[in-house]
Amino acid sequence: MLKKKTIRRNFYISDFEEEQEFLSSQHNAGWRLTDIRGKKYLFEKCDKEAVIYQIDFNPNEQHKNEYIQLFTDFGWEFITEKDGRFYFSKPALQCSEGKIFSDRETKIIMCRKIIKRKLVQLIPLSVISVLISCVLTLNMFHYGFFPLGIVFIVSLIWLGGLILTLYSTKYLSGFFKLKKIIEGNS
Repeated sequence: MLKKKTIRRNFYISDFEEEQEFLSSQHNAGWRLTDIRGKKYLFEKCDKEAVIYQIDFNPNEQHKNEYIQLFTDFGWEFITEKDGRFYFSKPALQCSEGKIFSDRETKIIMCRKIIKRKLVQLIPLSVISVLISCVLTLNMFHYGFFPLGIVFIVSLIWLGGLILTLYSTKYLSGFFKLKKIIEGNS
């Protein structure tokens, strides 16, 4: 009988609610999360039971042990950590409040932390793409490739803009999802 399995899934940080539901449904089906490596979720066979999985975002890892101990003291089992996301579980029967974020303020604080991290990642990407376009443009003018270079530059800027747009669309959809979560808890 199969004792371990791997499921490849891609959840963005703003999809934490869907990810929690996915993990809980796997445990309800008899598969306990053991680790996450990239997009691979590693599970091991366990008894079927209703378990609540919660993800908390804490990019500040200076006090990691104290942070984990805080949740452990409240009965949550620490499972793993990935990219500032800490994964916890607890049997549903032991959850009086049901969630780590039982109050509106803590959930809003977590969503705001996620938004700040997304902005920090998006701003350097935007600056780098503008700088590369400027450097290429100046090089084309300097070396006299203007007639042929202008087509290349316009194509490059268009391609860079397209890539940036596609990349930022993922971020924008995440922002809107987090904003909806924040407003839904008001």
